[in-house]
Amino acid sequence: MLIAHRGIVNNVVKENTIPAFLGAINNSDYVGFELDIYMSKDKEFIIYHDLLLDNKFIWKYSYKELKRKGIIRLEDVLKLKTNKLILIDIKDVNLDIDKLSNLLNKYKKKNIYVMSFFNSVIKKFKNKTFKVGLLNYVLNSNKEYSYNFIGLLYDVASTSLITKFKEKGIEVFIYNVNKKDKFIYNDVYYIVDSTNY
Repeated sequence: MLIAHRGIVNNVVKENTIPAFLGAINNSDYVGFELDIYMSKDKEFIIYHDLLLDNKFIWKYSYKELKRKGIIRLEDVLKLKTNKLILIDIKDVNLDIDKLSNLLNKYKKKNIYVMSFFNSVIKKFKNKTFKVGLLNYVLNSNKEYSYNFIGLLYDVASTSLITKFKEKGIEVFIYNVNKKDKFIYNDVYYIVDSTNY
């Protein structure tokens, strides 16, 4: 099943924008979309991939400043009418997890998955109505992995590793699958950049 990485983008539609997410929502080839979040200076959850914007850390901007640059809030996306999977990638290790949990729990009827590269971030989630997991480029085959899902890089995934996680009831997401790659794993979610298809 396909999840649009940062939405469906093209020469006109930019990544991590409402039109990119609507593209995924309205495209039957996709079961959902992925987005990246940070927290602004004034504590708004904003959608942006990179650490810097105009050579300044993204969290040094207020939401008002970011809005003028076309950056949207997470809540604007959560309000979209869809039951498709919304995969939220936390890029900010200092993000206010309690505040994020409260926001996401307001949308408990949505199909929300939350992940991060940082175990220190994910393990802070308590009393959640959404799924959590690690985006893990390093093979995390620890027997004590206790999250709902894991993101694995396509180039390092293996059938045995995927099977280990699936046997524990952990959903597997595969990253960096390009059009030129022959996808060889069954029963996993994978995320691709929609411009590759």
